[in-house]
Order: sequence, then structure tokens, then C-alpha cells
Amino acid sequence: MIFNLPHLCTHPDIFQGVTGIKYSHFQDLLSKFSPVLRHRERLWLKQPRLRQPGAGRKPTLKSDSEKLFFILFYYKTYPTFRFASALFNLDKRNIQLWVRKLEPVLFGALGYQLTLHTTRVRNFDHWFQVCPQLQEFIVDCSERLIRRPKNRENWEFYYSGKKKRHTVKNQILVNPRDKRILHVSSTVEGKRHDKQVFEDSWVYTRIPRKARALGDSAYQGVNHPFLRLSIPQKKPPNRELPEEMKAQNRLISQVRVRVEHPLSYLKHFNILSQVFRGQIKRADLPFRTIACIYNFTRNY
Repeated sequence: MIFNLPHLCTHPDIFQGVTGIKYSHFQDLLSKFSPVLRHRERLWLKQPRLRQPGAGRKPTLKSDSEKLFFILFYYKTYPTFRFASALFNLDKRNIQLWVRKLEPVLFGALGYQLTLHTTRVRNFDHWFQVCPQLQEFIVDCSERLIRRPKNRENWEFYYSGKKKRHTVKNQILVNPRDKRILHVSSTVEGKRHDKQVFEDSWVYTRIPRKARALGDSAYQGVNHPFLRLSIPQKKPPNRELPEEMKAQNRLISQVRVRVEHPLSYLKHFNILSQVFRGQIKRADLPFRTIACIYNFTRNY
């Protein structure tokens, strides 16, 4: 590997630029990454060892810190496999294998960051308090580009008329007070309407009574019995909005912009801002993992 980790550790701006997190967060994350990696390594062994651990060819990524640096660097810069093979002195196929191995390890170390705390349902009345974290939230969707599917039947399914490209979409719920990401929806086709994504999500059935939410105009028409959803008012045709509605729209926008801050952080990782080159079924894990990294690096 051509990277000198001790040198990068003494240059915080460079380290954060190539991994997306500060070195102090990297050290904290490493303590959670190592136990999950040990567990996964035992699962990777398909048969009993014939030699003692440490025998045989020495790996290029020797330590846990190098493995963690590798997967964070891949998410942040999103190099091609050929370019990454030159940087890490690995074969192109080995780069692909390391990515597939370390992605679930990283998510396994951080997955608890997206766990919604639910209370145990004892009766029907208690159901209204099943997910207290959803008492107030901001909802929004993020659409990202993918390569045109090889299967011709999927061309139209994943084609977004808005982007004029093939896209996928994820929805996030954000706490308006501390801007923590509460939930990430499953990855769906980009052309699906934001309102439909929200109603198809499992959290739609977990919203407690008297919950409040903010959203943009794409969520107009959401009708949930326990949810009060505030959205900006559109200007009527050939007329101006009253001053009271304009002031109300400004107040909604001042709070709703807090969902844009996490989305902006997520898009700093090139794997989410560039065209996703992997299989569509693998597009879900990077988004969820980076959302966990965002929560992990916030101080609450």
C-alpha cells in the first residue's frame, strides 16, 4: 500500500479528505470495527485450517486499521478497481473481493446507529407509543445515478423522467433538533414518487399519535391519522401568496433545511455522488453505512 498511515495521522485535513472522517473518529470506529472483523474472519473460513494462523502468503492489508482505511477510502473517493489496484498494490479482483468483504463488516460495526428504539406493545392503546423517536421528524428523499441496467426489462423500470437518467432513491427521516438520521428506507427505483416511498416504508405504520413532520411539496396529499405534516404552500395560478402564507413558508424552510445538512454530508462520499457502478442490489448498503457514519461522527 502506497499510503503512509502514520504520515496521514499527523495531517488531519488530508486524513479527513481521503476517508471522510476525522482521525479521532477513526480511532473510535476502529475499536468497534475489529471485533466484527474477527467474527467475520471465522465465518470466511469454509474448512478447518491446515496451517497455523499467520502462515502462508502475507496479506497486503495487514492490520485492522489498514482494512478500515481501505473501505473508508473507497467510499470517500470511489476509485475504479484498476486505479485502486495501483494505489494499494493489489490485483483488480482482490480489490473487488476486499470491498465485498469489508462493506458488511463496516456496517456491522455501525448498524446500531440507525436502530429506532421501539417500545413493547402490550395492548392497542399502547400501540400509539410504539416508536417514540418518530414524534417529530423531517422527511426527504435523495436520488442518485446508476449505470443503465444490462437487463433490457429494467431499462424503463429504473429510468427517471426527472433526471433523464437511470436512478435509484432512498428516503431519510431526520430529527429536527439535533439533525440525527433516524431512518433510511430501502433503495427503490428513482421514478417512484416521494410520497409513495414514504407510504411504502415500514415506519409509516409506526408513527405515534400526535406526531409532527415537515416535508417539501412532494409530500402533499399524505393522509395519516396520527401525523400532522406541514409542507410549504404553493403559489396559486396568476395570483400571489398572502404575506401570512409567505411567512409560514419561510418558517417551514428554516427548519426543513436541517434535512439538507445530512444529505450534503452523505454526498461528500463519492460513492453516493457519482454514478454507482456496482450491481443495483448492492446500492443499498453504501447509503445505509454512510448514514451510520454521519450519526457516529455527530456529538449528541
